[in-house]
Amino acid sequence: MDAAEVLASLTARFAGAKTGHISITADEVAEWPAGLFNKLHAQALLTKAEPLQVLECRGCEQACFMPVNVLPGEGKRAARAFIACDKPQNYGRVRVDFARLRQWQLTRASFNKLMQGWIVTPGKGKTPEAKKSKAPVSFRVTLGRLLDEIETRAAKQQLPFDRNALPGRKVDLQALADKFDPVLEHTPRTFDDYLDGLCAFKRGARQTDFYTRLFPEFFK
Repeated sequence: MDAAEVLASLTARFAGAKTGHISITADEVAEWPAGLFNKLHAQALLTKAEPLQVLECRGCEQACFMPVNVLPGEGKRAARAFIACDKPQNYGRVRVDFARLRQWQLTRASFNKLMQGWIVTPGKGKTPEAKKSKAPVSFRVTLGRLLDEIETRAAKQQLPFDRNALPGRKVDLQALADKFDPVLEHTPRTFDDYLDGLCAFKRGARQTDFYTRLFPEFFK
């Protein structure tokens, strides 16, 4: 798993999350590319969470998720953790490395900070793909505000709006963007590159007055 695949996976998890954070286990981190965890931890994007109490057992190929028992150290005997197999195979006690019980928490705010230089696009399968964004953070934030405003005004006029199926052509949107905020003023070629992964247009779309109808103050 490379860094882009990790970011795509985290994006998918946040998309389905019901809370403002997700948990990341030591087993997950073990699949990450070397150095990625240390980089995120050094930036204080990950915070330590309570140790796992249920873990995937590695005693056999069944890979059951089982409760973990922890026995404190006694005398010269160190503390130990194990899973008590109660399945038909009856493997008894399956030793667990304490390192596997570690987990961390990643908040949505920290994840958004992490993703400032990345974009996530739909992949060929169900899992999205991540790649470096060509657009500066200022452009991405300002375009997000513009898309939010378009969505709000479209709803008031009961007009359909989908960020992944925008009406009109890119030049129609750019005409609005240039007037909305100087941060969005770029040459057509650059503007086109910067939109990659942030929004998409309907196939075969033609010139439209959709944006001029929503923002008449910019097109007097």
